[in-house]
Amino acid sequence: MASDMRAFCTPATSTHVSSHSPPIVDELISKYSSSIPNTTAESYRKQHRNLALRIIDWVCLEYYRYEVTFGVYVMSPGEKFVANTFVLVFFSLLFWASLLYLPPLLFSKLGRLVWLLTGHGEHTDSVLGGFDAEYIPAVATSTMAS
Repeated sequence: MASDMRAFCTPATSTHVSSHSPPIVDELISKYSSSIPNTTAESYRKQHRNLALRIIDWVCLEYYRYEVTFGVYVMSPGEKFVANTFVLVFFSLLFWASLLYLPPLLFSKLGRLVWLLTGHGEHTDSVLGGFDAEYIPAVATSTMAS
């Protein structure tokens, strides 16, 4: 039993094993290796393409991903036009709203953050806008009297 186990674990020694490939394989490699393009030159050309071509390829790839992800590729041309118009109008309105409303909102929130951190700021009345107008002067006069 031990000899069977040793024979199972040791590599097979055969006279058939050769360090050289058969002549047919050498012939096929020599025949078809000339038709294989030079991958280093091809990859160099792909890496150093024109910036405009790379941007166009990126946009085409992103449009393809959009079509495949949302199923636009199975629509008829009229349905594609309506769906793409809806998406384009939605994103253009989102962009316009972010340009129009985001900067004032950020400045307002930044002013409130400065007031919260320091206690000083020009926008203290906007933070205290929830209180009555009579209550704020009454609090100010009562604190000044004491």
